[in-house]
Amino acid sequence: MTIDNKFAAPELICVLTSWAKRCREARDGHYKRAEVLFERSQFLGYVLIYSTVFVTVFSFFSLNKLEEILFGITEQHIVVLMGCISAVISGIVTQARFGERAEMHRSSGARYANLARSIEVLQLKINSDLIQKENIENEYDLIITEWNNLSEDSLLTPHTESKSKIMFHVLFALMFAVIFFVVAV
Repeated sequence: MTIDNKFAAPELICVLTSWAKRCREARDGHYKRAEVLFERSQFLGYVLIYSTVFVTVFSFFSLNKLEEILFGITEQHIVVLMGCISAVISGIVTQARFGERAEMHRSSGARYANLARSIEVLQLKINSDLIQKENIENEYDLIITEWNNLSEDSLLTPHTESKSKIMFHVLFALMFAVIFFVVAV
């Protein structure tokens, strides 16, 4: 892009303003997604730890009595159910990698924030006449290159998470928990 006529700089400022807005939106989307994934990671991690500790502790107790606790459910049923829950959650944690994906989104958000600042600095330099016209094209090209690299590396951020997709995974996990429970008891 050459900055030759008097209309190029205002047009460039409009384009840069649009880009800065898009970068901020992408940054915010990645940060929000990172928070959601981090909270899922934390929640499932704690549930996995507690259920595993529960099963481990009760594996040392004798459950031969088979006393009915409620509606035909015995202590052995509860321990087996907790073991099933542990196994299913372990699979979810391993496969979904919520913590790893959260970190990738956080990193992408930070890179978009840096890009937005670079665009804002270029706008400031142009508006304040702190940059020569020959150097505008170089900085503009650097921004485009960084944005292209960032777009290739970034994960997608969903506008709305598909509730049916989540429900499918929940039902699938419950189905396996029930199968484990029935086979174990």
